[in-house]
Order: sequence, then C-alpha cells, then structure tokens
Amino acid sequence: MIRPAGALLVLGLLNDACQSSQELKSEQYFAEGYQLYTTYCSNCHQTDGKGMSGLYPPLVGSGQLTEKSRLACIIKNGMSDTIMVNGKEFSRPMPPNPKLKDLEIAEIVTYLNIKWGKDSVFTSIEFVEKSLKDCAPN
Repeated sequence: MIRPAGALLVLGLLNDACQSSQELKSEQYFAEGYQLYTTYCSNCHQTDGKGMSGLYPPLVGSGQLTEKSRLACIIKNGMSDTIMVNGKEFSRPMPPNPKLKDLEIAEIVTYLNIKWGKDSVFTSIEFVEKSLKDCAPN
C-alpha cells in the first residue's frame, strides 16, 4: 500500500521527469539569478524591483527589460545615460559589474525577465556572450 506522503513524492518525481530541459534550465537560471540579484542589484533596485524613488529606477515596468542585449551590457558595463521609466527621469549612473561572469549575467537577465518582464524562457550564455561582444562599455 502506498501512503499519501509516498504518493506525493512519486507525483513530484514524475512531474520533474516531465519537465523539458528548457523548463529545468529556466528554473535553475531563475533561482541562481535571484541570488545574484539579491547580492548585486537589490540594494538600489530593491527586492520588489520598484527602485528608490528619485534615485534608482524601478525595473518593474521598465522598457530596458525587453531589450535583453542592452540589459546584459548595462549589467556588465554599467550605465551613465539618463533614462525614462514610468514617466520619471533617472540620471544617477549605474556602476559596472566587471567581475560578473557571462553565466551570472545570463542568470540575472533570466531572473529579471521572468520576474518582471513577462518572459518564461532562460537567457542563454551564448546570447549574453554575443551581446557583450557587440556592446561598448559606457
């Protein structure tokens, strides 16, 4: 006889077995990206992604999230441009993160886009590598 707890374990294992490699990678990148975001980004952009009024722009509702290539470049190289988010202007520079590896940037971009960009697919390391080759440091 299978006990209820055992049945739940079996169902959980079957569910994991039914996930595609893309879904598993998206979940992995999201979890790792959350940790990296918490370490490197949330101090300014806050854990809820709403930023600090008048100082640091929100990520929620930002058009920057839809431009994954640009986002990867901003994370790596920083940004000194003035941007408009939700009708407000932000001109405080964002410092570069030169120590972040391409994989870590891919994980942060994945986290941001799944969390606030209405995306459900991970951003690949290859995409980030190409994006970083194509962008110039600010």
